[in-house]
Amino acid sequence: MPTDPQTLPDYERDLLAALAYFLGRDPDAQARACLCMYLRQAEPRIMAQVRYYAHRLSAQTGQPLDPYELLAMISQSPDAVTALLPDLGQVHDAEQPDVFS
Repeated sequence: MPTDPQTLPDYERDLLAALAYFLGRDPDAQARACLCMYLRQAEPRIMAQVRYYAHRLSAQTGQPLDPYELLAMISQSPDAVTALLPDLGQVHDAEQPDVFS
């Protein structure tokens, strides 16, 4: 999943450029570092959702599902997970523009 700082909204791109400048990093490397840092900080919230849906799928199928198995499934086969959770819905409406798309 490449990161292209030029595709960021203007203000965030400028903030990233400043952070990369002060840290002496290439903006692409800094963008990856920022994404990794955000994901590490958000890991408890993300994994709480994964645990919830793993529990829900376990109850639905009667088969235990480890949260890390569901995490791998989401990463490797998101369409298969969508088929298992058809009523999940999306936070961002596919018909509406998303500044980060």
